[in-house]
Amino acid sequence: MRAAILEGIGRPLVVEDVELREPEAHEVVVRIAAIDVCITDALSARGDVAAAPPTILGHAAAGVVEEIGAHVERVRVGDRVVVAGTPECGECFWCIRDQPDQCAEMLGGILPPRVVAMRADGQPVHADGGVGAFAERMVLRDSGVVAVETELSDEHLSLLGCGVTAGVGAVLNLAEVQAGSSVAVIGCGALGLWMVQGARVAGATTIIAVEPRAERRELALTVGATHAVDPDDGDPVGAVKALTAGRGADYALEAAGPPEAMAQALAMTRPAGTMVPAGWETLSSTVTLPAVDFAVGGKRIQSCQYGGAHIRRDIPRFAGMLEAGLLDAVPLVSRRFALEEVNEALAAASGRELITAVIVPDPPS
Repeated sequence: MRAAILEGIGRPLVVEDVELREPEAHEVVVRIAAIDVCITDALSARGDVAAAPPTILGHAAAGVVEEIGAHVERVRVGDRVVVAGTPECGECFWCIRDQPDQCAEMLGGILPPRVVAMRADGQPVHADGGVGAFAERMVLRDSGVVAVETELSDEHLSLLGCGVTAGVGAVLNLAEVQAGSSVAVIGCGALGLWMVQGARVAGATTIIAVEPRAERRELALTVGATHAVDPDDGDPVGAVKALTAGRGADYALEAAGPPEAMAQALAMTRPAGTMVPAGWETLSSTVTLPAVDFAVGGKRIQSCQYGGAHIRRDIPRFAGMLEAGLLDAVPLVSRRFALEEVNEALAAASGRELITAVIVPDPPS
């Protein structure tokens, strides 16, 4: 099979044939039909996130189960599945406490690195994050794949592996946005635009998109935002407060990454409101917050890992929202790439030149 391999940090990926190993207990082989390219993949390629070259990047995809190992009960051969970046084993400390977004198998797929294939010279190849979706086929843990009965296209189904679930989950699972409320979304790339749509679905009546790029502000307005603010045009905190009777937003969701965006999100949150930080820039980034606002503002800060998702519950749930037209994937898919164009896709994601890139490993003729 062909796979895109990161041979060294900061180096272009190389597409080559590798020998995929057989599935072991609690593993499945999935033929990958479409891959959601996330900016996190670009961060892995440049060394900002853990990666152990040679490795296959990619953490969100859609495909069909071709083989199953022993003790696999969640999926069957022939099932259409979503490949999720965060597993849900159902048995670890966090899963049994209803916190599967922190599943122990998440780190278990990264440390130690999981070998999934061999190169022609016998060198083992790892799966980044325990997934490794930039390939035609992949052996995956059954805890990280979810069967979905749907008529959605492969490319739209793949978005459920990352952006849809993380963004909409942040709104519905973590912020618990209420109907009639005000929501500010800071950063309107793929994650932020799914947050905007999630806020609309939740019934928020004031949805403020805070984004420096004009084309993204316009897109936010088309998918549900009621107002758009350019943070480079004056004081974005003041602008949000002016749109919310001077109080600040009931909910502020950060999807930009820089530490200053997180500080602004807290400042935009009204007293006793909720702030959800979901973006990050580097592993070493730190956030400085005003002590008084942090300590006595009564604000709930809800950390966000994959939207607090229960993948076996939320992925089929959000797929249903896409099918019903409550969520719209069409304007968020900017371009489709072949597997051989993986470096172009990563560069476009890193440079924020598009909203979502989708790789189709074996495009139809």
